[in-house]
Amino acid sequence: MVSKEHLLQAQEDLRRLVAIPSVSARGEGLAECAETVRDLLADAGFQTGIHPGKVGPFVVGECGSGPITIMIYNHYDVQPEDPVDLWHSPPYKLSERDGRWFGRGVADDKGEFVSRLAGWRVFRERFPGPLPFRLIWLVDGEEEIGSPSLEDFLKTRFKDETVEVCWWEYGEIDSNGRPVILCGFKGVMAVELRCRTAKADLHSSLGAVFDNPLWRLAAATASLRDASGRIAVEGFYDPVRQPTDQESGIVADPPFSLESIMQATGAQRLLDGMGESSFYHAMNFEPCMSVNGVSGGYAGEGAKTVLPAEGAVKIDFRLVPDQEPQAIVGLLRDHLDRHGFQDIELVVHDANVKPVRASADHWFVREATEVLEAHFGKPAIVQPSSPASGTAHPFVEQLGAAIVGLGLTHHGAMLHSPNENIILEQFEAMIACSASLFERLRKKAETDLTP
Repeated sequence: MVSKEHLLQAQEDLRRLVAIPSVSARGEGLAECAETVRDLLADAGFQTGIHPGKVGPFVVGECGSGPITIMIYNHYDVQPEDPVDLWHSPPYKLSERDGRWFGRGVADDKGEFVSRLAGWRVFRERFPGPLPFRLIWLVDGEEEIGSPSLEDFLKTRFKDETVEVCWWEYGEIDSNGRPVILCGFKGVMAVELRCRTAKADLHSSLGAVFDNPLWRLAAATASLRDASGRIAVEGFYDPVRQPTDQESGIVADPPFSLESIMQATGAQRLLDGMGESSFYHAMNFEPCMSVNGVSGGYAGEGAKTVLPAEGAVKIDFRLVPDQEPQAIVGLLRDHLDRHGFQDIELVVHDANVKPVRASADHWFVREATEVLEAHFGKPAIVQPSSPASGTAHPFVEQLGAAIVGLGLTHHGAMLHSPNENIILEQFEAMIACSASLFERLRKKAETDLTP
């Protein structure tokens, strides 16, 4: 159990942070929030520094030394609060209702940061002596806009350094209250297909003579994927790393059903061949392609008989190890050209986030599993990969870190939406988990130091 004093201090820390509208998309409140994060880390015994980024600064806290180095990665920037009228309480005021705390960033990611910091304080009260391992705490101010400065910052600030584990900025708690440990994240590539066939919209009667850009875009898009979701781009699957026997064994028994996802999301139409025996494998190990939006021509009320001059389709690809986003861009261009779509322009919006996956048998995963089960009282779910993405690859490529995500973001947290929230009971449990995990790290470091 966490003492009332620790919980009240954590609540005050979170209140201070939520009150700062640190919206990186608008470049708002970032310096103020970075200074607040620095002060919190300094008060907790870390040597701290603030380092500039392209949009928002990084905050670094360091403590201890020893045979292992652990990095905690969080971020203090948040998504915009829009639409404000859908919030049931002010977005930048920590509010409590029905056993939950509400506010922008209360889950993503200020609540995660505060729960870990509160756990650190509990740990240091129990073990106030020299820390026998090195702990680096990196708090990003640009995560919600893709962390454009992160890769260069790691190269300069932590050049030639090695980190064993990066405790990622979030983890999950499912709808049954079971903690989820994430061992990886998919990469992402976001592109746009554009086509122009005339200098202006034409009368639709000329469709007897001239081609239609929306038709060409529809045909090009349809050529990229079949009804089962399998990507038809030549060479797309060649570099895909196959799951290990252990990873395949983990996903063979899904922790939730396909029906539960359909009920929670309202999604109704499955890909051809998708079912109860295959959905969890696909979520963890399969790349996928999604059409995000189509634009062009007339979309207003009633009819307007025009032959559009131009159109566009936005698409994203979720990638798995060892697919390289930039290489996939080249394969996509080759595919379009090979299939007669040389006139379609390919615009790349994002091809920087690479997929990562740590071993589910990593010692940190084993320690975290035991700690989470002890404090949540339920079996922990070890998930080889999140179906979502994060800018985690620089930590792997430059620091050699295993990426492991565990935290308090429950499946109804409304991330990036109005009424973002965390469950107070789970917040308290994650404080206790963090304290216990720091104790486990201390014991491992002391064991590694023993001849």
